[in-house]
Amino acid sequence: MVRLKGGDPMIFGRADEEIAACRAAGIAVEVVPGVTAAQAAAGRLKVSLTRRAEARRVQYITGHGRDGKLPDDIDWASLADPAATTVVYMPTRTLPDLVAKALASGLDPATPAVAVAQATRTDERIIGATIAELPALLSTDAPKGPVVLMIGRVFADYAVDQARAEFRQAHGQG
Repeated sequence: MVRLKGGDPMIFGRADEEIAACRAAGIAVEVVPGVTAAQAAAGRLKVSLTRRAEARRVQYITGHGRDGKLPDDIDWASLADPAATTVVYMPTRTLPDLVAKALASGLDPATPAVAVAQATRTDERIIGATIAELPALLSTDAPKGPVVLMIGRVFADYAVDQARAEFRQAHGQG
């Protein structure tokens, strides 16, 4: 039996639950590590998640709990830290609430953010904006499939480059 999963099954992939179920059923388990969506998306964007002098740490959080709602135990002060790069896995349904609570906890509304749907696939979609603008953008044109949201100063250059590219495209400048 083979269970093929995109990304790294050990990062919000429920691997421990599936391994426990296999072991309980007497099924042998082998895990082949993958590249987590955060690193894959950052590589595609050509953005270092730990750019010197911009990010002291990278933190991964989940955008929803078992009940599908925003988890109650998110460390909001940590999420608002301007020297952190935060990657939120599976945030689509809880994004407006997540952003509202992060902003209320001190996250600068101008903080660059990038949502990547279907990271590294042929149907990949990338949406960059400030964290305050992103929920509205995603609500009007919700991406299909898995999404990672990446928040932090390290995405400032990407956001500027993307805005310039969109301007050139909108004005026929290739």
